Amino acid sequence: MYHNIPLSEFRQHIREYTDHHQRTGDRLMITRNGRDAFAVVSVKDLQALEDVEANREEFLENRHQATLREFRALKEGVR
Repeated sequence: MYHNIPLSEFRQHIREYTDHHQRTGDRLMITRNGRDAFAVVSVKDLQALEDVEANREEFLENRHQATLREFRALKEGVR
Protein backbone atom coordinates (compact mmCIF):
# COMPACT_ATOMS: atom_id res chain seq x y z
CA MET A 1 0.00 0.00 0.00
CA TYR A 2 1.22 3.51 -0.65
CA HIS A 3 0.09 7.07 -0.10
CA ASN A 4 0.27 9.87 -2.69
CA ILE A 5 1.70 13.02 -1.17
CA PRO A 6 2.48 16.30 -2.94
CA LEU A 7 6.13 17.31 -2.61
CA SER A 8 5.23 20.61 -0.92
CA GLU A 9 3.25 18.78 1.77
CA PHE A 10 6.00 16.20 2.20
CA ARG A 11 8.55 18.99 2.74
CA GLN A 12 6.39 20.64 5.40
CA HIS A 13 5.73 17.39 7.29
CA ILE A 14 8.76 15.25 6.46
CA ARG A 15 9.30 14.11 10.02
CA GLU A 16 5.68 13.00 10.49
CA TYR A 17 5.66 11.15 7.16
CA THR A 18 8.95 9.39 7.80
CA ASP A 19 7.85 8.43 11.33
CA HIS A 20 4.61 7.04 9.89
CA HIS A 21 6.56 5.15 7.23
CA GLN A 22 8.86 3.61 9.83
CA ARG A 23 5.94 2.58 12.05
CA THR A 24 3.71 1.12 9.34
CA GLY A 25 6.00 0.26 6.43
CA ASP A 26 3.59 2.05 4.09
CA ARG A 27 5.27 3.32 0.95
CA LEU A 28 5.06 7.00 0.11
CA MET A 29 4.66 8.20 -3.48
CA ILE A 30 5.80 11.80 -3.68
CA THR A 31 4.21 13.78 -6.50
CA ARG A 32 5.41 16.92 -8.20
CA ASN A 33 2.95 18.95 -10.26
CA GLY A 34 0.48 16.06 -10.01
CA ARG A 35 2.91 13.48 -11.39
CA ASP A 36 4.73 10.71 -9.55
CA ALA A 37 8.26 11.96 -8.85
CA PHE A 38 9.80 9.52 -6.38
CA ALA A 39 8.93 7.00 -3.70
CA VAL A 40 9.98 6.38 -0.14
CA VAL A 41 10.31 2.67 0.50
CA SER A 42 11.74 0.62 3.34
CA VAL A 43 15.28 -0.74 3.22
CA LYS A 44 13.75 -4.22 3.06
CA ASP A 45 11.75 -3.25 -0.06
CA LEU A 46 14.81 -1.66 -1.66
CA GLN A 47 16.90 -4.78 -1.03
CA ALA A 48 14.15 -6.92 -2.57
CA LEU A 49 14.12 -4.68 -5.65
CA GLU A 50 17.91 -4.91 -5.92
CA ASP A 51 17.73 -8.72 -5.66
CA VAL A 52 15.10 -8.89 -8.40
CA GLU A 53 17.23 -6.68 -10.64
CA ALA A 54 20.36 -8.77 -10.05
CA ASN A 55 18.48 -12.01 -10.68
CA ARG A 56 16.92 -10.56 -13.81
CA GLU A 57 20.33 -9.75 -15.25
CA GLU A 58 21.57 -13.27 -14.45
CA PHE A 59 18.42 -14.79 -15.99
CA LEU A 60 18.81 -12.74 -19.18
CA GLU A 61 22.48 -13.66 -19.48
CA ASN A 62 21.69 -17.37 -19.06
CA ARG A 63 18.89 -17.15 -21.62
CA HIS A 64 21.21 -15.36 -24.04
CA GLN A 65 23.87 -18.06 -23.62
CA ALA A 66 21.27 -20.80 -24.19
CA THR A 67 20.07 -19.07 -27.37
CA LEU A 68 23.65 -18.82 -28.64
CA ARG A 69 24.25 -22.53 -27.96
CA GLU A 70 21.04 -23.42 -29.80
CA PHE A 71 22.00 -21.18 -32.73
CA ARG A 72 25.46 -22.75 -32.96
CA ALA A 73 24.00 -26.25 -32.83
CA LEU A 74 21.55 -25.41 -35.61
CA LYS A 75 24.33 -23.78 -37.64
CA GLU A 76 26.53 -26.88 -37.27
CA GLY A 77 23.61 -29.10 -38.33
CA VAL A 78 23.21 -27.15 -41.56
CA ARG A 79 26.82 -27.67 -42.68
